[in-house]
Amino acid sequence: MFDYSNLLSKENAALATWCDIYDESLSVAENLLSLLPQFILLPYDHYDIVATYLLLPSALCRVVPYLFLFGQSGTAKSTCGKLASFLTGVPINSSSDTYAGIRNSLKERKYVALEIPHPTDPEKPGIWKKTETNTFLIWDDIDPSVFINKPDIYRLFKVGYDRSTSKISMSSDNKGENMIFDCFSPKTFSSVSPIHLNDAFKELRRRLIVIPFVRIEDLSDARLIELGMTRDNWRTKLLNIDAYDWRGFSQKFTSYWNHEMAEVFLLTRQALLRSPLDLSSQERVISIDLIATGIVSGIWKDENEAVSRLREYFDWYKHETNQYGGFSSYLKDYVSLEKRSAAKYNKALEISNNELYSQINIWLRQGWILEKPKVKEIKSAMADLGLVLYQGYWIKRK
Repeated sequence: MFDYSNLLSKENAALATWCDIYDESLSVAENLLSLLPQFILLPYDHYDIVATYLLLPSALCRVVPYLFLFGQSGTAKSTCGKLASFLTGVPINSSSDTYAGIRNSLKERKYVALEIPHPTDPEKPGIWKKTETNTFLIWDDIDPSVFINKPDIYRLFKVGYDRSTSKISMSSDNKGENMIFDCFSPKTFSSVSPIHLNDAFKELRRRLIVIPFVRIEDLSDARLIELGMTRDNWRTKLLNIDAYDWRGFSQKFTSYWNHEMAEVFLLTRQALLRSPLDLSSQERVISIDLIATGIVSGIWKDENEAVSRLREYFDWYKHETNQYGGFSSYLKDYVSLEKRSAAKYNKALEISNNELYSQINIWLRQGWILEKPKVKEIKSAMADLGLVLYQGYWIKRK
């Protein structure tokens, strides 16, 4: 048996620190915008959106989207999660974590005892008050089966984006009493599975900001040039996040949202709530606090730039999801064709269930859908289109 603690301590002491790549003359937001492309090469220029999201002051926010990092293995999703963890000072969860463990960890981080100066006599001892602090939930490499097999965790994601609906009532150890858990917080999570295209998670995907990741080898030469790199030198230019000691980095985030910044944030949000933003109703709901954070932090100079940037992102996202849409989008097109065919011959719409499954198998072989939908999913999607299964045929619901 050997004691390696001294060797490990020496190695840690020899590491460079985050201070070596942090410019004290710049703000936290400016540094974050600088650090992200030094560790992560994104196929699209979404660094400003990622930086803004990581700076969300959760204790001040009302509604927040979730940041979903999607891509194959080896695309730096975990690196982004690590940077978020170092910045916010919160641990990274994994698929093996239990709901109770996540709940307890979030509760402990979310509320702290803070000494408030005496309201009338500064010479007297202050008053200790339980107050909410800024926090995050970070999850690395989540599998869709977690949301299916652990419904409590899926519920945490479903309701935890809106402060007005984020309180979950649970039975407590005391008989006849319930315990209230407030699961509201920004959440960033990564996966190799396209959760944003999965029809089983319709309620969740409307609340996502999806950031795609690809392997560096798959980046185009033009994109590498935009990032200031080439195929020959990216290995020497890209930094390794594990080569730095990040202790103390989270203090930058903690001190960033001081009382003055908080006041400006609230005033900015009030102005945004009164403004006719050029976003859809759903986009607007999840974007107000994000826009306020981006403006106050200086990532976006004003409302027009922020809205324009998010409008550009949402348009891109709609194009991506339409191009690589989930099962329901293909089903909708298929049913539309069958309706036109039936109308052409003046017949009632009848779609053979066997023919429908044959079409689903074609979509699978062609790679249009990634996995065969369950019977329950098919029935639900067809019900959304106004159809029910009767004696082997899908017909209009009466």
